Formats: sequence, C-alpha cells, structure tokens
Amino acid sequence: MDDYLIGAGALLTAGPAASISSATLHAQTEAGLACRVEAALIDFESVRADELSRVLIVAAGWSSKRFESQVVQPLLARQECSLADVLEELGRATGAGEIHLFARWLPEQGLCAALKGRGFSLVWHPLEAIDRAALISGQRLTRWRSSFHAA
Repeated sequence: MDDYLIGAGALLTAGPAASISSATLHAQTEAGLACRVEAALIDFESVRADELSRVLIVAAGWSSKRFESQVVQPLLARQECSLADVLEELGRATGAGEIHLFARWLPEQGLCAALKGRGFSLVWHPLEAIDRAALISGQRLTRWRSSFHAA
C-alpha cells in the first residue's frame, strides 16, 4: 500500500459556475512517492496552466468529514480564492510544508513565490507519476440502521 495515495478531498471548479464537490481519491503512484505526499493538488484535465478550470485537492489519510471542516469550510468563508489561497488553506490544514502538484503543466514562478512567502513549497510531478486513479465525487453514503441485534 506504500504506492497508493488515498485520501479525502474536493473537486474545485473555477469561474462563474464555481463549485466545490466532496471527493475521495485512491491513486497508485510511482514507487516511494505516495508516502511523501500529505497534501496534493491534481489536475487531470489541463494541458497548460492557463487552461486551469477544475482541480482536485487531497489530504492523504483524511476522512471526508475532517476535510470538509478543516479545508472546505475555510475556503467557503473566503468566498473568492486564488490558486495560491487554495493551496495555502490545504497546507495550513494538513500541516504540510510541501504541497505536491500533479499536472501536465509546470507551475508559474509567481505561484511558487506566493506560496514560499506563505511558508509552503510546491513540489511538481508529471501527471504520469500517477499510474491509475479512482475518484469518487458527489456521492453520498447512507448507512441503514439494522433492526437485527446480536444476541
């Protein structure tokens, strides 16, 4: 399981129809990588940074409830966030000094400098460092109470 990044997160959509949807990620990474990741931003869609419209942020090993209260609620309280703001909230909540970025594009110098000024470093990995991934988003889990009791 050392090669799996598993955690709770949120799928963020930017623009006029901005939204935050809860998500859970199970991703197989290159050997030895997953165990170093506490906080990550993953862009499965964009080829260039200027195309950025939907990203996944994840806290490794967290539950959805914890992610909701410690990351999503502070983001919603801000009402409007830059990418640096999102990454800062993620880093602050997880206590991670490094935030890992998995994308087909390289981060801009300005983003790296802004994060460094806030006490965080951005570690880039090509999206191909994730061999395969399962993302569950927008689902609700309901546990039914059983009428049966153990004797």
